Amino acid sequence: MKTIRFFAWMTSILFVSLASSGQTNRSYMLQEADDYFKAGRYWDAFFLYRECAKLPEFQSENKISEQVKNSSQALYLTKKFKDYRALQKYEPAKNNLIELISLNPNDPNRGELPKITLAQGAELQRLAWRQPTPQATADMLKRAIMFYHQAIREGLMDEAIAVTIRQCEASIKDTGVTDVSVPALAADSAQDNKTNAAQSLAPVASPRKAATPPTVIILPSQSTPKTNN
Repeated sequence: MKTIRFFAWMTSILFVSLASSGQTNRSYMLQEADDYFKAGRYWDAFFLYRECAKLPEFQSENKISEQVKNSSQALYLTKKFKDYRALQKYEPAKNNLIELISLNPNDPNRGELPKITLAQGAELQRLAWRQPTPQATADMLKRAIMFYHQAIREGLMDEAIAVTIRQCEASIKDTGVTDVSVPALAADSAQDNKTNAAQSLAPVASPRKAATPPTVIILPSQSTPKTNN
């Protein structure tokens, strides 16, 4: 009789241990899905969240179903951001990246945000001398300077940026234009607000001199464009 009771007791302990182990493993499953999402491994996170959603103990948790959707959306935004960046379409690339950061403040691509802003400024600086009038050239150079300062605020700090800003300022003086207006200022401010919102969610590394300076296009001084008669 004692032997039977002993085996019954051992069986009950084993059953409880297995049940507890199963629950622990399932909790690890959810934690692993969260870790995948934070690390930007959205494909892995999507399938693991979906598996968690099938488990009875997780079916009442809205967070998991939301994370299934978020993982899918993050996959889409990552692809769009990378595609636009490869095509040098910086504005839509930045918009998709900002939305991605709002979903996952830990996204590994968040450090690309100031680099895109820097590229926007370099593009405007390059195009400035193709403008038909000195006024248009000066205005575009002013906008380039705004993007360079924005890149610094977003955490990208390098001596080359300061040099480029000074060169843009010197180029504006070369145009002879004293009244520099920026027609797209309102649009830039709206973008600045969106960027700041993303930065508050996922601050980029604090400003410091970069180990590898980003590529900045610096144009040599050119003659003042002639005004069309």
